[in-house]
Amino acid sequence: MTSVENIFWNTLRGPRRWLEPWYGSYAMLGAVSSGLIPVLLPLMMEAISHSLATVGYVVGAFNLGALTSPFWGNLADRRKIYRPIFFGGFILEMAALAAFPLAAGLLWWLPMALLMGAGSAAVATCATLFVVEFHPREQWTPRIGWLQTFNGTGQVAGLLLAGMFAAVNYRLGLWTGAGLLAVGLVLGLLSAPRSGIKGGGKPVLATGANQRGLGLQFNELARFSRVELLGGGLLKHFHVLNVAALKNLPKLLPTRFGRFIISWFFLFLGVAGFFAYFPLFMRTSFGVAPAATSLTYALAAGGGVMLYNLAGQWALRFGAGLIYFLGRAMRLIGFLLLLGLMTLKPGAAATGAALAGFALVVLSWPVISVTGTELTSDLSPISQGAAQGLNNAANAVATVAGTYMAGTLVHFGGYICIPLLGIGGLLASLAAERPRLRHVQKSGT
Repeated sequence: MTSVENIFWNTLRGPRRWLEPWYGSYAMLGAVSSGLIPVLLPLMMEAISHSLATVGYVVGAFNLGALTSPFWGNLADRRKIYRPIFFGGFILEMAALAAFPLAAGLLWWLPMALLMGAGSAAVATCATLFVVEFHPREQWTPRIGWLQTFNGTGQVAGLLLAGMFAAVNYRLGLWTGAGLLAVGLVLGLLSAPRSGIKGGGKPVLATGANQRGLGLQFNELARFSRVELLGGGLLKHFHVLNVAALKNLPKLLPTRFGRFIISWFFLFLGVAGFFAYFPLFMRTSFGVAPAATSLTYALAAGGGVMLYNLAGQWALRFGAGLIYFLGRAMRLIGFLLLLGLMTLKPGAAATGAALAGFALVVLSWPVISVTGTELTSDLSPISQGAAQGLNNAANAVATVAGTYMAGTLVHFGGYICIPLLGIGGLLASLAAERPRLRHVQKSGT
C-alpha cells in the first residue's frame, strides 16, 4: 500500500481524531460563499439592473475581496490573532450579505460585494492556519482534508438551497445565507482553537509555525481529497507571495515552471467569466432553470470529491504533467460542447447535453487542482512557499481580470463570449504547458 493510500485509509478509519466542532463553521462558509452567493448574486443583479456588465462588476468585486487573503494571513501570523480575524471575517461577510438586498446602485453594491469577499477570505485563511499553527505537521494532511471536505459538503448544500431560492426570492436567499453565517460564527466561538495554550500553559503550536504556514506538505495535500471554492476559485491554502518570488519571476518565466505558471494564468483567465455568469448563461442560452443548474453543480461538486484522490493516484502512476493535460482537455470538451449547442434550437436533448457540458467543466477541476498543486511543488526551482504564492497570485489575478473582461464582452457580444473565452484560455494554457509522459523532476528546465 502506498503512502498516499495509507493517508487516505488512516483518515477514514479514524475521523474522530481529526474532526473538531468548529469545522461546522467552515461548512457554513462553504454553503454561503461557494453555494448561495455564486448563484443568487448574478441572478439578483441581472433582475435588478438589467445590465450584464453590472453582473460582472459585482461578481468581480467579490473576487477582488478574496485577494485580501495574503493580508489576513500575514496579519494573523504576525500578531497571532487568529480567532479575532476568523470571527471578524464571519461578521464582515454576514453584515454585507444582510445589507446587500436593501442597497440600490453600484455605489453600494460594489463595496458590499468587496466586503463579502474579504470576509470570506479572512475566514478561509485562518481556518487553514488553525490547523498548521495548532497541530503537529504529521496531522496537517488529514485535518485539512477533513476541513475541506466539510467546506465541500457545505458547498453542495448551499447550491441546493440556491436552486430553491432562485425560484422563489433572491433576497430571502441572501438573508438565509447571513443566518447560516451567524450559525457558523456561534459554532466557531464555542469551539475554535484559542490562544495556542493547552494544559499546563504549554503552547501547542505546530513545529515550524514561525515560518508563516509555508511548511505545508504540498505533495501530500495535493493527493488527498479536498474541495476548493467555485470549481477553482481564490480561497485556497494561504501562502505568502514574497518580494523575492516576484523579483525572480522574469528569470522563472522561460523555465518549465514559468511556462506552467503562464498556463495556470490563462486557464483561470478563460474560465472566470463562466463561473461569474453560469446561472444566467445556462438559463438564457439553453433554457435551463437556475434550480436545475444549481442541482447539476451540486451533484458534480459532490461526485468530484472522489476525483481528488483518484487524480493523485493517476499523477503518481502516469505523471502529473499528463494528468494536468487531460484535466484541461476534459474542460475543453465541456466548453466545445456548450459552444456547439448554442447553434442549435432549444430542446430537451440540447438542454440535457448542455447540462452534461456544464458538469464536465466543473468535474475537471479536481483533476486540474491536484496536478496543478503538485506541478507547482515539483517544478519550482525556488522554495515551495514562494512557488505556491506565485501559483495563487496567477490564479487570483487571472480570476479578477477574467471576470471584468467577461463582463464587458458579454455586455457587447452576448453569452456566446462565455464558451469562447473558456476555449481561448484553455488553448493558450495548453500551448504554454504541453504534457509530459514521465514524472517531472525538481528542475526549472
